[in-house]
Amino acid sequence: MKKKRLSRDFKLHGIKKLFVIMKLTSFLLFISVMAIAANGYSQNTRFDLNVKNASILDVLEKIEQQTEFGFLFKSDQMNMNERYSLNLKNVKIETVMNKVLDKNQYSFRIMDRIIVITSRENYLSQKLIKVSGKVTDNAGQPLPGVTVVVKGTSNGIITNVNGEYVLTNVPDDAILSFSFVGMKTQERSVSGKNNISIILQPDNQSIDEVVVTAMGIKRQKRSIGYSTTEVGGEKMTESRDLNLGNALSGKVSGVSVAGNSTGLGGSSRVIIRGNASLTGNNQPLYVIDGIPFDNTNMGNAGKWGGMDLGDGLSNINPDDIENIRVLKGAAASALYGYRGGNGAILITTKSGKLNQNRIGIEVNNNLTFNMIYDYRDFQKTYGQGTQGVRPSDQTAAYQTYSSSWGEKLDGEDFVNRNGETVAYKYVDNWKNFYKTGIDNNTSVAISGKSEKISYRFGLSNTYSKSNLPNAGLQQKGINMNIGYDITPRLHFAVNANYIFEEVKGRANLSDGNGNTNATLLYLANGYDVRWLKGDKGADEDGNELQPGNSVYFNNPYWLQYRKTNKTNKNRTTGAMTLRYDIVDWLYVQGQITRDGYIMDFRQVQPDGAAADPNGYIWEYEKNYSEINLNYLIGFNKKIKDFNISATFGGNRQHDITKQYGTDGGIRPFIISGFYSTSNVNSSTRTFKKTYSEYQVNSIYGTADFSYKDWLFLNFTGRNDWFSTLDPDNNSYFYPSVNLSWMISDCLKLPNWITTAKIRASAASASNGTEPYQTMLTYTMNNFNVQGQSMGYINNSSVPNAFLKPVKIKEKEIGANAAFFDNRLGFDFAVYEKKTTDDIVQVSTSSASGFSSAYRNIGKIRNRGLELMVFGVPIATDNFRWNTSLNFSYNKSKVLYLGEGVESLTIDGANSRSGNASIQNIVGESYGQIVGYKYKTDDNGNRVYSSDGLPVRSDDVEILGNGVFKFTGGFHNDISYKNFSLSFLIDFKLGAKIFSGTNYNLYNTGLHKNTLTGRENGVSVEGVDESGNSFSKTGIDAQTYWKWIASNNITEEFVYNANFIKLRELSFGYNFSKTFLMNKMPFVKDLRLSVVGRNLWTIMKDTPNIDPESAYNNTNGQGLELNGYPATRNVGFNLNIKF
Repeated sequence: MKKKRLSRDFKLHGIKKLFVIMKLTSFLLFISVMAIAANGYSQNTRFDLNVKNASILDVLEKIEQQTEFGFLFKSDQMNMNERYSLNLKNVKIETVMNKVLDKNQYSFRIMDRIIVITSRENYLSQKLIKVSGKVTDNAGQPLPGVTVVVKGTSNGIITNVNGEYVLTNVPDDAILSFSFVGMKTQERSVSGKNNISIILQPDNQSIDEVVVTAMGIKRQKRSIGYSTTEVGGEKMTESRDLNLGNALSGKVSGVSVAGNSTGLGGSSRVIIRGNASLTGNNQPLYVIDGIPFDNTNMGNAGKWGGMDLGDGLSNINPDDIENIRVLKGAAASALYGYRGGNGAILITTKSGKLNQNRIGIEVNNNLTFNMIYDYRDFQKTYGQGTQGVRPSDQTAAYQTYSSSWGEKLDGEDFVNRNGETVAYKYVDNWKNFYKTGIDNNTSVAISGKSEKISYRFGLSNTYSKSNLPNAGLQQKGINMNIGYDITPRLHFAVNANYIFEEVKGRANLSDGNGNTNATLLYLANGYDVRWLKGDKGADEDGNELQPGNSVYFNNPYWLQYRKTNKTNKNRTTGAMTLRYDIVDWLYVQGQITRDGYIMDFRQVQPDGAAADPNGYIWEYEKNYSEINLNYLIGFNKKIKDFNISATFGGNRQHDITKQYGTDGGIRPFIISGFYSTSNVNSSTRTFKKTYSEYQVNSIYGTADFSYKDWLFLNFTGRNDWFSTLDPDNNSYFYPSVNLSWMISDCLKLPNWITTAKIRASAASASNGTEPYQTMLTYTMNNFNVQGQSMGYINNSSVPNAFLKPVKIKEKEIGANAAFFDNRLGFDFAVYEKKTTDDIVQVSTSSASGFSSAYRNIGKIRNRGLELMVFGVPIATDNFRWNTSLNFSYNKSKVLYLGEGVESLTIDGANSRSGNASIQNIVGESYGQIVGYKYKTDDNGNRVYSSDGLPVRSDDVEILGNGVFKFTGGFHNDISYKNFSLSFLIDFKLGAKIFSGTNYNLYNTGLHKNTLTGRENGVSVEGVDESGNSFSKTGIDAQTYWKWIASNNITEEFVYNANFIKLRELSFGYNFSKTFLMNKMPFVKDLRLSVVGRNLWTIMKDTPNIDPESAYNNTNGQGLELNGYPATRNVGFNLNIKF
């Protein structure tokens, strides 16, 4: 395309020349007033310029040939005799103009693609005024150190400590440029105004920023050909969750966080782009400051109960986080090889800030009060009893402790479990037992940065008082980041994080035995839990004061005050890195990292417990460590229009896990009241030790090619050698390729398009293998035969000597764009992820002595799309509104489970009651809820027995999917002067949940549905078992509703798990710099916020329970039973910087 050269028109003479100049001058004045994004093209365009002994006209023509810039000037004011010799590489137009034009003779103004050159004499003849104002960030904080300059000149100033500036000798038609590190450069037309204030925005949408990718390799954001999303650390600080994984809910498209009702110190479940393994690990790899971080759940509940002992993400202090980057696809995390198949989450902690040439102190305190969010909608009409009769004596009350099938509550007398005469009325046991929880986190950090060293040291203390009595959590942490430039080319960095955590009083989950929450759910209407207080749940003889005649229905006071459990965990994560820059374009780097913890667990059931009269003690110590040795060499070289960079490195990973302690709970105690393993009878005092060790050696490389900084091609490859596999078959290669095309820099697009990029990628990755799946393992019996120790095979599954790692292949295409100077934009991606050779435990003959066998046969596919839209609907000096909406859809399909195998039940995913299970079924989505339905005829009529009771289906059927298909979040940040409001609405759709709680509420008569038929009996209409029309009235309600539960009609208790929640809310005030200078001159910044989390469930379809109430974080999602009650959290956050 031939470009119009505006500079030629200025060479006219006489009257014609004057008219043209007048027209062009008017045109330019109009442009200067109306333009709102004048720096778009000029800020993003770089080029090379090579001229020898050239005139000013030759130089300008050369620029016009290579770019879209045009020039306006008066030829009679230009020095045509001056010659130039220049060799400039990858420079912006402003740099070139400053080198070509003598600032004492000329000035210039850049107006997008038009550059106006005027003589200094002409410039100074313009009307000059004084301009002042204030510069703040989007939270209303004044910004000191902002550069304010008259564009095209050297006339500028720096804002003071209050963000204020005064600039003199400013032409009334000038353009002011405001720039600051980490902020978007903005421009404002003076247009004769004497006061110009501005709000600078973080440069988090900049396509030119450098981001950290897999293995810590830094790349330009524009060059990345796969999906990646960054969440700022400030988003985790105010409306925080004790578990970092839960705090990600609703913030990133394609990331699904399954909320669990696991309570104090519990774990989280984070899935990126669907479940990639049928039975193996599906959670992403976590990396903190380049250190792989183990997030294994320490313990979880199953069909018969259990306790959630937390995971690694509960050991990260949000105040230490600088940002979190989510690498979504296999291409993004392929450099992590066998650990990259589920994506990766990179957490970067804070360090000393750039240009912070003094010591900075930051204090943050977050205090929240956690109230029970009561989802119960029980019937409160009928009270304790059976068959419509209230208890008339102590024995009847004892036998009907959890039966609400009595008479109508009327406030009259009845006899309770203690033989006392009390009022027959509703009692809210939750209010009488649960307490208001308190979370308090205090962090103090000292940081600084000079020419050679940067540092940050942080201390934290977290205290959490549970809603359950006598239960709580305490964490103490130390965080350290140090960077030191030993020489200009030799750089050293060390970072470390230490956490000590103590948790006591956790409740069991799922099955009722040992579950404090279960008792609180099912005590009969009118039964006051405070009758069970006694002496901390014990009677006068020291035995458990039982609620009723079932030893497995526990006294909650006994569980919280006498049956004790406690965990202590010491965790250290750290790394040392040494980098040497051989030349400007070549460097070498070495690194050693370690992650590890020691966890002590102790649980004591004292003698006198109803279910365990002799008591027991269970204790163990678990020790885990992972050491990684890394080396890397990299270079980056520009050759004319091309840029080539590459890295080559290696990694050696060594993991050891060992555990030593009692063989479960050992009993009985010899001396009552002395709870020690040494006080257990020697014949039953059994201990065991487990040990696991493996190693993975790897080499990897990357190659990046770019053309003119708008076309990028990246290749990566990693080869892993596994100690867990056959030495002759243990080498596997994981390649990736991705392409990025900045079409906004390549093509001439309308000015309202700020940036536009399309991308594509393809990659292979894996989930690896677990140790000892390829060979038999052995252990010793805890008894002797004729004085000889006896050993046996320890495997429960048949090993497979030819086992291979899971194969995961993923393809992705996407696009992102920003418009109107980043006022509006989007990011979109579609992907397909296919897993083959998944390691599946298939059933085997029981005669073999094994329960299953390992095979590489599983195949599953995930397809989906992700969309994020952001906008700035309002942006003025005092008011700003940032908003974003993210949405994702994932559709999975199980393709193959082995020859002749149509379904596979996920390990541990069977309900305690109701006959529900979570299965993977060929041709269906991952994680189907399977159970019995109501039996119907071909017309949908229910089938009833001759007694009028519903008949269940002959076989189990699919009842729904336990995994959400649609997830998303709607986030808003609104600021007005020093005030700010932030909120997040989180939604998940397209899943179902089997509620074991509602199943039990049918049995106990507490569910509202059981009100039907209490007075006149239940009426039914349908067909009998022969298919004939059938109806019956007067069916006993207690018999009818309990039959549905006891006959395991699973369908009745499966509900839509869809929900919309107000997940986070924060309202804050930033105290002004003027106020602080006058009242507290030693304080640099002060912000106070009112914060809330899980404040409002806007929509849900699950009666009596929170739809986010799974009792574990395993693959078997979609089961709920007796979890911790949900909580609303309200409190304050105070941040002070000195």
